[in-house]
Amino acid sequence: MVTYDETNEDSERLGRLEFCNKKFAVFDIDDLLRASAEVLGKGNLGMTYKATLENGIAVVVKRLNYMNELSNREFLQQMQLLGNMKHKNVVEIVSFYYSEEQKLVIYELISDGTLFELLHEGRGIGRITIDWTTRLAIIKDIAKGLDFLHHSMSSHKVPHANLKSSNVLIHHDNQGYHSKLTDYGFLPLLQSKLYAEKLAISKSPEFFQGKKLTHKSDVYCFGIIILEIITGKIPGQILGEIEETTNDLSSWVRNAVSNDWSTDILDLEILAEKEGHDAMLNLTELALECTDITPEKRPKMSAVLRRIEELEQMKLENN
Repeated sequence: MVTYDETNEDSERLGRLEFCNKKFAVFDIDDLLRASAEVLGKGNLGMTYKATLENGIAVVVKRLNYMNELSNREFLQQMQLLGNMKHKNVVEIVSFYYSEEQKLVIYELISDGTLFELLHEGRGIGRITIDWTTRLAIIKDIAKGLDFLHHSMSSHKVPHANLKSSNVLIHHDNQGYHSKLTDYGFLPLLQSKLYAEKLAISKSPEFFQGKKLTHKSDVYCFGIIILEIITGKIPGQILGEIEETTNDLSSWVRNAVSNDWSTDILDLEILAEKEGHDAMLNLTELALECTDITPEKRPKMSAVLRRIEELEQMKLENN
C-alpha cells in the first residue's frame, strides 16, 4: 500500500490519499481537485465522476455518503481489504481518501457504460440488439466476479451487498462484451440499517423480514440480474401483465412459469433465437432457485457458476 501524505496545513486538514496500485501513484489529492470532472451518475451511496488528470490519466471517483461517523481506522481497514481484490471481473480500486468531511474511492475507468444501460436504453427502432450469446457471456462474467468475492471475503456477512445491473460495468472490444462488478464491500461501513436500505440487498426477503443477512443475500441479487437479462424488464417496474399486479421481477417470472407460458417471459430481442430457448429457461430455473424466499434453499455461488459453465459448454457443443 503506497500512502501519499500531505505536508502543508491545508492538506493535513483535507486528509490523505492512499494507493492500492503502485502504477497509479503518480497523482495526489491536489491533482484530483484540479482534474477535469464529468458526472457519471448519482447512486444511492453517492456521486460518481470521471476525473481526467492534467497528465492525461482518467479514473473514476466516487464520493461516499452516509459514512461521516466512521473513524479513519475503520475506513482504512476495509478499503485496504477491498484494494486487494484483483480479478478480471471485478473493478479495481486504485486508491482511496479519508477525511472527516468526505470519503472518496478511486476506481479504474471502465468506459462502455453499465449493464442497465446496455439492456434498457434506446429501446425501439435503431437499437443494436443484445443477442443471447452476449447475454450468457455477461451472466457468466458476473457469476465469476461474485464467486471470487465470496471466496476472497468469506468472513464478510455479505461480500458485495449492492449487486444490481447499474453496478455491473461493461467493456466492449473485438472479443465481445465483458463485465466487471463495482460498488462492492461497503456494507461494513454503513453503521445503521437505515443506511443499509440504500443497498441492493435491501430488496431481499430476509432484509424485509429483519432476518440475518448472509452470502445468500448476494445470491438473491444475482438471481434478479439473471431474470433482468432474460426478460429485458426492469426490476421494480413490472406491470400487471398476469393475474396479479406485482413490482417484483422474481414473483412475476415465477407466476408466469407456473402458468405454463414460459417463453412469454423472454425479452423480444432474444425470443427469435429458438435454439437458445432451452438454455434460457434452464437459467430462468436457476434464477428462481437463487431468489427463493428462504435463503438456506438458495445455491452457493460456486454451484451457480458451475451450472452456468455447464450450460455454456452445452451451447458450444450444440454449435
